[in-house]
Amino acid sequence: MNMKDKKKDEPYIEFIAEAEEILEVITKNLLTMEESQDRLSPHPDIINAIFRGVHTLKGIAGMMGFNTITELSHTLESLLDSMRMGRLTLTSVVIKLLFESTDMLRKLVEKVSKDGNDNIDTSRLLSDIENLLKKKPEESAAHKLEELDLDANVLKVLTEYENHRLEENLRLGSNIFEITAGFSLETFDKDLNQINSMVSGFGEVITTLPSSGASPDIGIEFKLIIGTKEDLNYVTSVLSGTNVKIREIKYQRKNEKIKTGGEHEEAQASESPSSVKSLSMTVRVNISRLDRLLNIVGELVLNKAVITHISKNLRVIEGFSEWAIELEKAARTLDKKLNELQEGLMEVRMVPLNNLFDRLTRMARKLSRESGKIIDIRIFGEETELDRLMIEEIADPLMHIVRNSVDHGIETQEERIKSGKKEIGTIKLSAMQRGSHVVIEVEDDGSGINIKRVKDIAVEKGLIAPNSSLTEKDAIDLLFTPGFSTSKVVTEVSGRGVGLDVVRKNLIKLNGMVDVETKERVGTKFIITLPITLMILKALIVQVADDIFALPINSVSESLMITKRDIQTVEGREVVQLRDKTLPILRLEDAFGMKSKDVNPDSMYVVVVGSGSRKIGFVVDALLGQQEIVIKSLGKILSGIQGIAGATELGNRKTVLVLDVGALIEESVQEYKEEVKG
Repeated sequence: MNMKDKKKDEPYIEFIAEAEEILEVITKNLLTMEESQDRLSPHPDIINAIFRGVHTLKGIAGMMGFNTITELSHTLESLLDSMRMGRLTLTSVVIKLLFESTDMLRKLVEKVSKDGNDNIDTSRLLSDIENLLKKKPEESAAHKLEELDLDANVLKVLTEYENHRLEENLRLGSNIFEITAGFSLETFDKDLNQINSMVSGFGEVITTLPSSGASPDIGIEFKLIIGTKEDLNYVTSVLSGTNVKIREIKYQRKNEKIKTGGEHEEAQASESPSSVKSLSMTVRVNISRLDRLLNIVGELVLNKAVITHISKNLRVIEGFSEWAIELEKAARTLDKKLNELQEGLMEVRMVPLNNLFDRLTRMARKLSRESGKIIDIRIFGEETELDRLMIEEIADPLMHIVRNSVDHGIETQEERIKSGKKEIGTIKLSAMQRGSHVVIEVEDDGSGINIKRVKDIAVEKGLIAPNSSLTEKDAIDLLFTPGFSTSKVVTEVSGRGVGLDVVRKNLIKLNGMVDVETKERVGTKFIITLPITLMILKALIVQVADDIFALPINSVSESLMITKRDIQTVEGREVVQLRDKTLPILRLEDAFGMKSKDVNPDSMYVVVVGSGSRKIGFVVDALLGQQEIVIKSLGKILSGIQGIAGATELGNRKTVLVLDVGALIEESVQEYKEEVKG
């Protein structure tokens, strides 16, 4: 097969894509390892992650017949296995060889991409690795595991690798704990994973063994042997609220352990990247291909709307004629099949949030160490799925929010003790699906928002007048002002005035919303609401003067009819009473400089949009119904129009503009602030 034909071969293209992903994960873990190379051995999660990547690369290269990649991967596996089992310690020579091997693998993959073969001489590198493996392992202080206060039956069932990890923890001076946990049979896998995740934040799970003698009420019981630098009080406090028993395992010769340079916990920042691998496998097809397919489905949706429109008109003209009935049946069948096709394509693009949550957890742990705060990161609903491209788009906004929680939210240990809180702060990352939306929450049990401090800074920056009253909602809105920061000093974490304004702008681009709930000295919760997809969505069609607009239905909470008597003016702004709350309104004809059909209509429609504390009512002349739409770009020339997200075509082939709800709310709020300030 010549090179041109080979490049068109789907397995060949998939190999290149998968190999690049594997090498990226390997490199990331090698960098983490290099940061801690002064220790005799790195954290096992790092070695295991690299080993899995090399093993997978060897497998896929072998299937494709790329022998050089297969041979180098196999030799590199032997090197990593010696490190896993403690037969080879991490030295500058070892780390250098690992990086050289990874660089060579990358060159081999590039050679495959260009020439269709991996014909590069790797003999010198292979020789260096083999010579290193021939060296006798260094002598290390032996620890007799029998001298541990641990059940002999447990020691008997430990694997060679688990024995090595137990000895390694003892050598590094870690404390050993036995955690006994009972779970319900229906949820034990999820509950056990949660315990493992919590422990991995401060230590290493050496082994997990099922325990006998559990009562029927417990369901199933496990014993976890863990190693950690933390003491019993810390472990107990982190695992408080879980159904576990904790026992410290004593070692008679503990005073003889060998001291090593460097601390062990830094390696905890590198989590097992197996979730990254599994995610990429679910969408191995190039995402641009899925975009094209979804665009085609979008065009079919528009054609379906045309057919439905013709069917309705035919029914009006001909009544229940044979052709009218058949066309209506065909339109319904097409509608059903298109929905199934759309849902199937969206499922292919969907990936769980656990990979993103893992990245945020690693970052939060790093920031907590830098700030000197002890923080417990808890994750819920990580199996919730979202479009892959949207996950990448919300990564930065979520990063800013987590940074904000670490730096501004969680207090220092001394401050928490003084206020009667637990010494360890908590940040909860949670996700859930609500209808056609995904809701992501970042909650901390920190100090909350200090309204007085926000006001003082706002006055200092000239954002509000000194005599202005500031509600909680006003304070939250000020936090999203560009350049606003409550940090007294600039650090690597925050204080530069960049963050929450970026969060809101990025989420508005995704038709998303961010709400904040806070209570001073209790904590703060950021609530992000996102549509599952941005490609095809339902819209409310409204009329303003002589123009028709489409409002994404995922932004609409309700609609109501009001009269002129219902409109009041508060601080120069038109509002209406919505149950027990005051709702600001925006006349769309004023926002776009249009003339209403009736200058002073007796009654009008109000479409309530937004979420949480950022709701507003759009005043329109008529509601024309709902319809599925496909948003199309306006092009570069018209893309900067404020308040317009794009255009769409209705069933009658009429092109209408799609309103950007988030941008209109933002513009309305900013105009109001400027009026008040003026």
